[in-house]
Amino acid sequence: SDSIVNLIEIKDQSEIKGESAPAATISHGEINVITQVVGFKRIKWFTHEILNTEEISLPPSELTTTGFWVSLSESTVDNLRKENLWTNDRNDYGPDWAAQKDMARARDGFRCQVCNVLEQDRAHDVHHRRPFRTFASYQEANQMSNLITLCQTCHKRVEASLRIRSGLSGVAYSLGNLAPFFLMCDSRDIGIHSDPKSPLAEGNPTVVLYDQIPAGIGFSEHLFELHAELLSSAYELVRNCECTDGCPSCVGPGGESGSGGKQEALAIFQALCVRNQLNI
Repeated sequence: SDSIVNLIEIKDQSEIKGESAPAATISHGEINVITQVVGFKRIKWFTHEILNTEEISLPPSELTTTGFWVSLSESTVDNLRKENLWTNDRNDYGPDWAAQKDMARARDGFRCQVCNVLEQDRAHDVHHRRPFRTFASYQEANQMSNLITLCQTCHKRVEASLRIRSGLSGVAYSLGNLAPFFLMCDSRDIGIHSDPKSPLAEGNPTVVLYDQIPAGIGFSEHLFELHAELLSSAYELVRNCECTDGCPSCVGPGGESGSGGKQEALAIFQALCVRNQLNI
């Protein structure tokens, strides 16, 4: 089977309703969703093994609709970070990263190794073939054999298709899977997105569920009204799942690194449910 790889950007907040709590802010409002299909993954049935990834280039599409979003507070993120259960911070690539990038770009002839375009006004990006977070030290991760030069467009495409699943994206996955049961709608009627630095929440980590219909038809508003029950049900689903670190039944299958983010997702749900005194 094939799985589409999308780049999604959400902006233009116009909040209609909001509810603040110690762990998060729950909101409903109008949003603008920009989606670009950049590739697809060929996935093996039953095992969900990724056989290969193909790149495609299509123009972005824009959707003005309504959304429901959960934004984590700074204190919640700080607590998760102290417990080593937060993987959305920027990587510290080490003091020699600038020099390593220059060496990799020079080795590759200052050309993108995917589309072969030559650098012009902007220096190309340098990408880690194997994700940085999977190494014990930056010295190992930054070896030249693990670095490849990519233009900005190709880099975004590769990052979208080879992303380690984080707890935040796991929360979005589980909420997106449960939402259609609460709404009695088709799963394709609801879009989901997670952003560690969302413009909807002044740069705070945010999970968004939105109507996949122009202008919206009330799905996200209903989710806002049912958010306590939705969050607690998702927490129970993930907590009771027998998998080790993520599967299609809870937070989604692990990323290419094998990291599923289940424990991080559980910690986020626990903060949302316990600190906000939801019924769990």
